[in-house]
Formats: sequence, C-alpha cells, structure tokens
Amino acid sequence: MDKFTNEKVNDPQLIKLRKKVNATLVRELNLGARVAVKMKDGTIYKEFLEAPKGDPANPMSFDEIEAKFRNNARLAIPKKNMELVIELIKNFERLSDVKEIVALL
Repeated sequence: MDKFTNEKVNDPQLIKLRKKVNATLVRELNLGARVAVKMKDGTIYKEFLEAPKGDPANPMSFDEIEAKFRNNARLAIPKKNMELVIELIKNFERLSDVKEIVALL
C-alpha cells in the first residue's frame, strides 16, 4: 500500500512513464493480461499471463501471502498483533477457535 501515496503517484518520472502506456481491455482474457513493450530501437518484448498471481491457477506461496499481509496489516494493526496472527495461521490446524485470530485484527 505504501506504493500508492500521493507523493509517489504524482512523481514526475512516473507521470512521464504513464503517458507512454496504452491499456486496452480485452474481455476474452478474463483476468489474464498481455503486454508488449516497444523500445526506442524498435525491439518489441511481449509477455502473456493467463492468470494473475493469487488465482488458483497461479497461486501465491505462503511467503508471498505473508509479505502481502505484512504490507497491508501494518497500516491497521500493531506489529505484535500482526506477528501473532501470522504464527496462528502457520499453526492453523492446532487452533481451537478462529476467534483467536479475529480478536487480533
């Protein structure tokens, strides 16, 4: 979430880059994405992603989920609670009641 501050969104270099981007919705791709980057010398780099990261067809690892949780949770809950939530989830099978997690959020 720290990437979406007014300061960063209004950075002159980012504004310059955004002006070079042309996005088009292709409904047939559903949640997939196709990108092509044309360099000054005419070279074109292409990539296709059938499913976004986090989709069942392209799952996130636990480490990726943990990093995403940390990045977002730090804005809403104390660090101690964040660490406890992570530990409880790592040992979810032994958890007697999910309310233990909810109480920390």
